[in-house]
Amino acid sequence: MNDVSLFAAFRGEHYADPKTLAARLAPPYDVISPPQRAELVARDQYNVVNVDLPAAPAGGDPYAAAATLLAEWRRRGVIVRDAEPSAYVLRTSGRFPDGATRERTGVFLAVAAEPFSKGRVLPHERTHAKAKEDRRRLMHATGANLSAVFLLAPDTSGDLTRALREVTARAPWARCAAIGSDQAIWMVHGEQARHLATVAGVEPVYVADGHHRFETSVMFREEVPAAWRDGASRTLSHVVSFKDPGLVILPTHRLLDGAPVEPEAFLAAAAAYFSEAAVGTEPTLSVVFKGGRETSLRLRADVAWPSVGGQPVHPAVRALEVAAADGLAIGIVAAKLLGGVPALRYTADAAEAREAGREGRCACAIMLPPTRLEAVRRVADAGQIMPPKSTFFAPKVPTGVVLRPFDAPL
Repeated sequence: MNDVSLFAAFRGEHYADPKTLAARLAPPYDVISPPQRAELVARDQYNVVNVDLPAAPAGGDPYAAAATLLAEWRRRGVIVRDAEPSAYVLRTSGRFPDGATRERTGVFLAVAAEPFSKGRVLPHERTHAKAKEDRRRLMHATGANLSAVFLLAPDTSGDLTRALREVTARAPWARCAAIGSDQAIWMVHGEQARHLATVAGVEPVYVADGHHRFETSVMFREEVPAAWRDGASRTLSHVVSFKDPGLVILPTHRLLDGAPVEPEAFLAAAAAYFSEAAVGTEPTLSVVFKGGRETSLRLRADVAWPSVGGQPVHPAVRALEVAAADGLAIGIVAAKLLGGVPALRYTADAAEAREAGREGRCACAIMLPPTRLEAVRRVADAGQIMPPKSTFFAPKVPTGVVLRPFDAPL
């Protein structure tokens, strides 16, 4: 039995003037390219990217620079701290590649930073030490969570959905257009904030995005300075209900490095695992070759999956189109033709992927359908891991809506 609630309201820090948010929010640090970072910095000197993805001064420490800058923003009143534990509701509206506009509503809360083995926060992705060390050093320097872990709550009862609907029925604290979407923000205090924390944590939650941030927070709580120990027992999260109709996963397409492969050779090698998808059926994947030929393939029902590390591939993973793409179409078929498993480039832009395949700027392009939400849940429930770049949740949760300092009591 866990004696610590999964979620809690917290005393957050946020920009004092809501009218400045359009120029000061940023995407998550791990999807920002160097040109995009430069654009964000040029947009406003107080853009959150300056502290969440800090640049090293000449011969200096970027993490120390971020801490100095954050302290200066506090001193100048650019960011302010709330007087009582709060929850911060965000509604993001954006247009998607299919032309539809969708809304997604979630809430920023402090989630318990505890190992996945506790079973209350479930992952679907493997992490890497280098990325975790970067976030660990930033937390040590700034004493705060600057960007949120994106979590999905089953919300079987619908209580979280109803609680969020009650909040968003009133006028928001702020509205802005930032990072490609329209953002609306509500600040919630007192009993309503505590209720949101309660209903968000009734069941185990799933990490949609931010595995590195969460795992770093778990490690950090074991080495944190004494003054921050209570605050570092949790980490900043953005929680969305599985029932939210605006919860969207976009596919991440694969571009295989190497000289263009011949379509007939690829399809002949692939025949052991795939058949051409009939018109009207959903393909497992499509392959775009140089010259513009595009062939849709469907995984054969009689495929014998090779083991991975001596272990059979779990049924929940075998059901993923991305697993068939990475494990079979790329890991076996393309590897046979290219003399080894090729390096991959990834893009969520279908037009960009098709163009690269048609023009021969890659060996071929593997086009994928989006991973289904329930598939993410099945893999996580089974204690399994998806292939890299299996999910691209859109739109991304903006950084800068709220920060979470460790020295603020819950």
